[in-house]
Amino acid sequence: MRRVKLVNDVVDLVPILYMFSTTTYKNVYSALLDGWYTLNELRERFGEGVEEALKILKSAGMLEVKWRMPKDPAGKPEKEYHVTYTHLNASFYVSLIELNKVLEVIFMPEDEFEGVVKKVIDEIKAGRMSVQHISRDLKLEPIVVRAIAKRSLKLNLKGNIVEIAKEEEI
Repeated sequence: MRRVKLVNDVVDLVPILYMFSTTTYKNVYSALLDGWYTLNELRERFGEGVEEALKILKSAGMLEVKWRMPKDPAGKPEKEYHVTYTHLNASFYVSLIELNKVLEVIFMPEDEFEGVVKKVIDEIKAGRMSVQHISRDLKLEPIVVRAIAKRSLKLNLKGNIVEIAKEEEI
C-alpha cells in the first residue's frame, strides 16, 4: 500500500534524508517497509545501528509500533516496528540558500556535528532555549539551529524552542 508523508517545513526533511545516509539505516527502512520486525530480529539481521535507525524513523514520524504476543504463554510481549510511508509530498517555500544550509547539516561529518550539538546543549543548560537566542549566541542561521535539532537524537525541536531530549524507549 502506498502512503504519503506530508512535509510542510523544510527542516522536517532532515531526519527523512538523514535516514538514507548509511547502509544500515537504508536497510532497516527497506526491511520495515516489507514487514513487521522486533528490535532483536533487526539486530540479528543488520547488527549495530538499528536502534539509532529506529529513533530517526520515530523522530521523522514514520515509525509504526505494535505489540507482538509471544508463542509461549509464559513469554513477554515484544514491540515490533514497521514503516508506513513510501512516498513524500513536500509543500514548503524556501530559498535555495536555506535549502543548501539544511543539506549541509544533513551531510555534516559526525565529529563536526557532535561539536555543534554540544554547543547547543551548553546554550540550553545556560537557559537559552529559543532558536533565536541560540542562533545569535552561536552565530548560526536559525534554519541551521532548527536543522541541527531535527538531526540530533539528543535534542528536540518544539516550535522555536530547542530542548534536550529525554532518553525514552523506542
